[in-house]
Amino acid sequence: MERRKLYTLGYTLFQNGAVIDIEKMFKTLKEFNVTHLIDVRSMPYSKQYPQCNADNLKIASKHFSISYGHMPELGAKASPTQDVFSKATDIFFESIFPISKSNRPEDTELYADDEIVDFQKFRKDEYFSDGIKRIETAYDNNYTLALMCSEKRPIDCHRYFLVSKKIEQKFGEWLDIEHIIKNHNGNIETVSNENLNKQLSEIVLNKSEIKKIDVLNSSIFEPAKIDNYFGKTQQEKINDFCDRYWNLMHGWKKAKNTNNQKFEEYD
Repeated sequence: MERRKLYTLGYTLFQNGAVIDIEKMFKTLKEFNVTHLIDVRSMPYSKQYPQCNADNLKIASKHFSISYGHMPELGAKASPTQDVFSKATDIFFESIFPISKSNRPEDTELYADDEIVDFQKFRKDEYFSDGIKRIETAYDNNYTLALMCSEKRPIDCHRYFLVSKKIEQKFGEWLDIEHIIKNHNGNIETVSNENLNKQLSEIVLNKSEIKKIDVLNSSIFEPAKIDNYFGKTQQEKINDFCDRYWNLMHGWKKAKNTNNQKFEEYD
């Protein structure tokens, strides 16, 4: 089977002063032979960069013969009625709470009993799965997609740690995922999920609070803490550990007020 490619990008990669260089963004997509730009923000609007609002992107995309569409099923936020939330301590098993609000998307501290979006549950959710099926249908129709969110670095965005990991798990036999970034010289290039997974491991294992836990080493009294995590090999367990830690940093809290629920994008 011929291998295909799916791309991701964050529009702030193309920030030029106080605006986003939409023309450069679409020209970059054309260079990668992208046919459809798929917006995976929960809400396709930005207060800071209104040129990246859905209506404006749809107009701009026509000038480059690229179709634009919004796929809310693949957004990072969930309705309080969805069964995708878990207590923080059921996601990550080490005692590092509370998590500082500076490390959280909604800018509030995270406590052990707080419920947040559980990446493991979210990837199995029916609504999310419907979005993954739409991805498959697009490639059945010979399209080439780019998934777009706001964050410049894919490692900070759900398009990598939530969406692309599921796509790779489901379609990895025939689909390669490439995240569009800029290198140190400011030139456009791509990075694979495999390389991002390595970067994530390095980032997490070198966090000061993680070093204190000493997850990799055992003693004569107890096994290594990494053995509490899931995987057949130590590397798979490390990947699970890092995924769960990243979940604490990026999983949105369950809203207490279900009435008039409103999602606001954070750029």
